[in-house]
Amino acid sequence: MNWHPSPITPSSRHGFTLLEVMIAIAILGMGLLALLSLQHQSMQSVISAQDETRAAMLAQVVMTDAELQRYPDDGSTHGNFQELYPNKYPNYSWERIVTESGIFPDLRRVRVIIYYGANSSRTFAISEFLHNPIPPPEMQHLQGNPAQQGGAPTGQMAPPPQ
Repeated sequence: MNWHPSPITPSSRHGFTLLEVMIAIAILGMGLLALLSLQHQSMQSVISAQDETRAAMLAQVVMTDAELQRYPDDGSTHGNFQELYPNKYPNYSWERIVTESGIFPDLRRVRVIIYYGANSSRTFAISEFLHNPIPPPEMQHLQGNPAQQGGAPTGQMAPPPQ
């Protein structure tokens, strides 16, 4: 018996052509490239958030030092964190600016700025007002009589507001 293969007709064809496979691979490659790009952006966001969190923590360290001084002198000071944390934060530096509040004579504004990132191009700043624990001279004569300060005399409660 002679066997003759049947001619291939377009309707009986099964499988993919090389062109179809190449197009599918190109589409798949573009999809993977988009996913990798998204992953890279996600990692950059995480790194940026970590840097900003470190800057916030270090700003609080500098501010706490100002709070421990209770009423720091006016002026600007700056430094880095090598003395406190050797080799931990090499790309971080700080500046503390203390100024009079301009409103109350016994109030000072403390502003802490943390510089970080490549060439210290990024900053993080916090501000706080610190009150002088020693009363000004014009208030010292009132220290013995709370009634003159608008408060109730010692041992008595002020009447409730109406």
